[in-house]
Amino acid sequence: MSDESYDAFAYAYDQALGDRFFRAARRLLNRVLENHRIEVRTHLDLACGSALAIEFFEQRGFASTGLDRSLPMLEVARRRASRVIAGDLRALPLRATFGLITCLYDSLNHFDELADVFHQIRARMNAESLLVFDMNDPDVYPAIWGMVEPYVAEGPDFHLEIATRFDAPSGRGHALVRGWAMVGDRRVSIEERHQQRAYSQEEIEAALSAASLKPVEVIDFDPFGESRRVKLFYVCRALTLDS
Repeated sequence: MSDESYDAFAYAYDQALGDRFFRAARRLLNRVLENHRIEVRTHLDLACGSALAIEFFEQRGFASTGLDRSLPMLEVARRRASRVIAGDLRALPLRATFGLITCLYDSLNHFDELADVFHQIRARMNAESLLVFDMNDPDVYPAIWGMVEPYVAEGPDFHLEIATRFDAPSGRGHALVRGWAMVGDRRVSIEERHQQRAYSQEEIEAALSAASLKPVEVIDFDPFGESRRVKLFYVCRALTLDS
């Protein structure tokens, strides 16, 4: 897919789902800040997307950096944040540690190498750092990704349809995204495919443990009013020798 097409998708996703998810996530993030001490006010947002989380934390006194592997998505992010870089979560191009690391929008469900990603994150944490992320509850995939009708969202300058299917034997969800969005004064078509892996809570926590990370809070999260547990929202610390 061309950069222009992905730019159209990035804008449409931000309008259709990104902002809607983050309105619900703000409540949990405020709760995290109230309940957990973060001494060093530096923040790394992994798979930052359109930088809604960066804007949120910078408004609360953090020096934030965003990372995403999509250059068109980073162009959208730069409208909200000044410090964004391109990079892959499996090989983070950073040496510094951060007081807070976030990874939202079920971005970790896109990776098969979950423990490897957690190892990369752990290397950017110190004993006081906090890691916050969400992942899809595995029951979401047959119940929601297995729906016959596609998800449809539209506005005056975009139209998005997401058709999904779930393959139970492999534990993988597949999505076909189609639609259009205005890029400048041009209407640009969107067509791309996404894949996710369903992880159980036990698998997530085994991967965390393998990377010397421990959950200090796990929250059932329903950002879209589905009246069910849609996501698992994790708050983690690094394991130390005296943990």
